[in-house]
Amino acid sequence: MTQPSDLIVWLADLTYTQQTIAADVIPTAIGGIATYAESKLSLTTPIKIFKYPEALQDALNAGERPDVIGFSNYVWNGDLAYAFAQAIKKHYPDTIIVFGGPNYPTDGEEQAEYLAENPLIDFYIIKEGEVAFTNLLAAIIADEGDVDAVMGRELGSVHFRPSQGTAILTPVVDRLTDLTEIPSPYLSGRLDEFFDGKLLPILQTNRGCPFSCTFCVEGVGYYNKVRKNGVEKIDAELQYIGRKMQERRDDGGRNDLFIADSNFGMYADDVHTAHSLARTRQAYQWPEYINVATGKNQKERVLEVSRIVDGALRLSGSVQSLDPGVLENIKRTNIDAQDLFDLGLKAAEVGANTYSEIILALPGDSLKAHLSTVKTVMEAGFNNIYLFQLMLLPGTDMATDDCKRRFAMETRYRVLPRCYGHFEVLGDPVVAAEIEEICVSNATLSYEDYLEARRLHLLVTIFYNDGVFETLLKVIRQMGLSEFRWIEILLQSSIPPALAPLFESFETATREELWTDKSGLEAFVRQPGNVEKYIDGELGNNLLFSHKTQAITTYFEDLAEFARDTMQTLLSEADCDSEELFHFMDEALRFHCLRASHLFVGIEQTPSETFDYDIQAYLASDQDQGYETFKLPASRKYNFVLDATQIALIERNIGIYGTSPVSISRILSKVHVKKLFRHATLDGSGML
Repeated sequence: MTQPSDLIVWLADLTYTQQTIAADVIPTAIGGIATYAESKLSLTTPIKIFKYPEALQDALNAGERPDVIGFSNYVWNGDLAYAFAQAIKKHYPDTIIVFGGPNYPTDGEEQAEYLAENPLIDFYIIKEGEVAFTNLLAAIIADEGDVDAVMGRELGSVHFRPSQGTAILTPVVDRLTDLTEIPSPYLSGRLDEFFDGKLLPILQTNRGCPFSCTFCVEGVGYYNKVRKNGVEKIDAELQYIGRKMQERRDDGGRNDLFIADSNFGMYADDVHTAHSLARTRQAYQWPEYINVATGKNQKERVLEVSRIVDGALRLSGSVQSLDPGVLENIKRTNIDAQDLFDLGLKAAEVGANTYSEIILALPGDSLKAHLSTVKTVMEAGFNNIYLFQLMLLPGTDMATDDCKRRFAMETRYRVLPRCYGHFEVLGDPVVAAEIEEICVSNATLSYEDYLEARRLHLLVTIFYNDGVFETLLKVIRQMGLSEFRWIEILLQSSIPPALAPLFESFETATREELWTDKSGLEAFVRQPGNVEKYIDGELGNNLLFSHKTQAITTYFEDLAEFARDTMQTLLSEADCDSEELFHFMDEALRFHCLRASHLFVGIEQTPSETFDYDIQAYLASDQDQGYETFKLPASRKYNFVLDATQIALIERNIGIYGTSPVSISRILSKVHVKKLFRHATLDGSGML
């Protein structure tokens, strides 16, 4: 422990808030950096932690001033952090500005260029932050805040660019081998203020990833060894968080958990964590839902973990691509693809929701290869297929200039959804927006093929994901037909006039959101009034989720008609259409329209209609029970109701996010959508 110091240190992991809360997790990472530093140094004033920019703005405007302020730097908050740093440096030039986080290049020349382009950053902490930031603070204390003297030490993992001279890029310090060395910021109470019902707790049971995917920050060799937290620490944190979250839920707050591990369920200790989670679920009814990326190998253990938590987490089988050439280009050949497929097929045994992720425009990708991957994943039985564009993340091999040249990658720029805002800091207006670089073509994928793939993405998102039309999907499977062929028919069919505004809006926005010149987009965002257009939802939305929201809330009956027409084409191709089957499908489509009605506005309404089939029982039945079995002896009237649990879930999410179209799209991206659908009950009776 060093001699006592009155150094004032702040840490900020900022998020945008003016549309919705963009990065809505408790700032556990900087909380851990704070507790680690305080365990090694003798600071007379605890390190102050900020999440909301308004809180940092208020502290500065009230006259508070840090000697050192560290900002986390991610793709979703880097510009916001630098905008605050500029305001602070203008008024307090002696305040030392420290940045750290993965939004930083891996190539040395590009790192030097980054530091030159962002001269207000005094020091940049690379890779893990606990040890390097603590060493930096110790040096600042020892050198009494003399930045030049601190730079002369050339501390490991601390990059900087002197005012006169070239950038100094020091080697990284060794990683922590035991994450238990980081005192829990939860158990210390340092994060209590962030249990506000709007942020969700984030837990990291291990850090690192054994895989080498070039599009991922953890794909670099530095992170290939997995370091773990102690099980006793994890157990204690879960109990502490559970009590806090129960209080927030009872007040209408959220009730979920984010696990930051890259491969949860792949290791033996994860089984212990799952049992601990099961205990907190029993004691506190938390977490209701677990956001996590499950393991890419060891499917039996992953399935066991899901069973233990009773399906509270979604099982992921994220293939990204199944083309052998693409997998070799992105260094992903050590992941067992068959395990991922088996996971999708076996997940139904534990009643788990499943998803797979696929990325468009990876090196070597083509329209044919992309469609083939979507088809294979769909046939493996994953409930949801999340389709992404290739984002070139700083800190990954994929984002280097060398990689772009080798694969003839053509890129564009766009504003990241929800990541924009304006503030006033120390009397200065601050406008910020995060800009991402995405690949729209390469040597094997043309731009027109990219646009065609995006049209496919919208159809999968609307017609396949979340079981919006699950009766049709079940009929297709039972008849031995291809779900993907149905999606293909949707893609090849003319869009009905009633749906034309929806699909034309998507295609226009897909083209117009992309800029060839980053500086031009930066200038556009900062023009007076333009950031308000993003905040109001006129620009900058997540196009898939915003158009899915429109589809469900405005166009559902037209979607059902389009689904019926294309299903008729599919069944005719297979020569298995019949009048009885079409009657069943018509009833199923009415059923889906009614159960998806009034989910966010007018939830007190109770739609009703008469049916000849028990559709709900058909959906709950075994795969070998055909639809004919569920013909009712006489027509029955059904009411479509929301139970108390559903109403509480909907109201809780509306309380967190609001009811604007952007807010509803955020809710649909966060919850298991099927849990929101109304139940069919016999008129005058209990639920079937």
